[in-house]
Amino acid sequence: MDIEDAFRQVGEYGPLQRQVFWTMAIPQVFVAWHHVHNVFVGAQPRFFCIRGVERTEGCPKADQLPCEKYDFVGTDFSSAASEWNLVCSESYKSDMIQSVYMVGCLFGNIIGGYIADQYGRRHLSYVSILLMTVCSLVAIDAGSYERYLLWRFLTGIFTGAYGLVSFTIPIELVGAKQRGFVNVVMTILYAAGIGSLALLAYCVRDWQQLSVITALPGLIGIYYYWVVPESPRWLMTQGRIEEAEHIMTSIAVYNNTLSLSQTIHLRPLSVHPTKTRQASFFDMIRSSILRSITLNNLYTWFVNSLVFYGLTMRAGDLNGDRYLNVALAGLIEIPADIVTLYLTDIYGRRLTYSWSMLFGGIFCIGIIVTPENSATLQMILALLGKIGISMATCVSWIHAAEMYSTNIRNKALSICNTASRLGGVVSPMVLALGRIHPNMDFIIFGLSAVVGGVLSRGLPETLNRPLPETVEDVDSWASVPSGTHIVDLSQPEIMERSIRRLEEEFEVLERLNE
Repeated sequence: MDIEDAFRQVGEYGPLQRQVFWTMAIPQVFVAWHHVHNVFVGAQPRFFCIRGVERTEGCPKADQLPCEKYDFVGTDFSSAASEWNLVCSESYKSDMIQSVYMVGCLFGNIIGGYIADQYGRRHLSYVSILLMTVCSLVAIDAGSYERYLLWRFLTGIFTGAYGLVSFTIPIELVGAKQRGFVNVVMTILYAAGIGSLALLAYCVRDWQQLSVITALPGLIGIYYYWVVPESPRWLMTQGRIEEAEHIMTSIAVYNNTLSLSQTIHLRPLSVHPTKTRQASFFDMIRSSILRSITLNNLYTWFVNSLVFYGLTMRAGDLNGDRYLNVALAGLIEIPADIVTLYLTDIYGRRLTYSWSMLFGGIFCIGIIVTPENSATLQMILALLGKIGISMATCVSWIHAAEMYSTNIRNKALSICNTASRLGGVVSPMVLALGRIHPNMDFIIFGLSAVVGGVLSRGLPETLNRPLPETVEDVDSWASVPSGTHIVDLSQPEIMERSIRRLEEEFEVLERLNE
């Protein structure tokens, strides 16, 4: 039988898949902690400038002498800024911590994607999260700003690698109908992580203690070694059929869908590009169909990140409590993610993705035409715009994962995520342009998202379709409208899946006629 038939037999979301999924989903909270870590750890507390016997609050003015030292006494929290005097002319160094961390994540996405596709998902999952924890803990006692910066960069590398593989493994272990659920739950937990970090930071005001608390949960990686199996889909693309059969049989036994005396027998893929050469990044653009998909994804992922972080940072400019603002910025994504779960299963990935970007862009453009004194209305439109972009970001992961074949899936996601990271880098520059030319930032955000919404209509629909195992599988169905069945006689597994799907539809029609 082929891999899709095997999952239907062993259970598409049985006890073992649930165990692995939740084991890898809950740490998305910890990934969010690392991503927004610097909002509190790098925050600038209240301070006083000391010059001889003179003591003034804040940075010296242009006509005043520079500070001899800084006094942070009386502040209600500590941070890396107070640890290394990252204020006034040195304040940019606090922002640099986050920038260096994100650059590390970018490298982690690329390196992790390559390792996962070349050497497997399982080992990378526990090695990356454990090294993420170790680097984060070492950074706390770095002793100097430069060493702290280095360890945050290394933390970013392993966080980026883990974030990628922790999404791929659950997606490849469940059936087609559960992939949307897996994707949305992981994004909800990420949003919950942002909200919970605000609560932790409110309760723990010392930056080193907060860093320890946010780092230690990563030790769950030790548990991964015994619980997380290798992806049988990946093993199939490597021609390691016996290992894939052993894992599928183990899943079936654990799910109680197969007795100990029975085994799962898998049919080798009809095309094994990895037997003659290892799949590379160039496979993403090797055919005209994949090239179109990849270029489309690169643009839409870039725009999603550009608008998402732009609107998030705009919300951060609100007056009020820092902890409450950060909590709301994360928690507002949860209802958007829940709605996305239903829309993607009812209307499909492509339409949900397209309309979410369109709505997000339209709300951004709507801010431009509102009166300048309508601050409340502008904020409502900005939050609605963020909900739309949050939905698009949620869909983008599952949609991209289902569009690329198993032998290049992690590489493809890493490249898409690289485009996303670049969008996050450009976003502050657009906001700076908006301060020089009012509303220019919202014009760029809105038009970029609208264009992305239109372009994404050209992507293939993937709802309830089997995950493509090879590049040839993608070429065989990506250009065919959803619901249209094709039979490629050169690929028996595709032919059998198509025939089986047609038989199921005829059975439904017969029951209706009765």
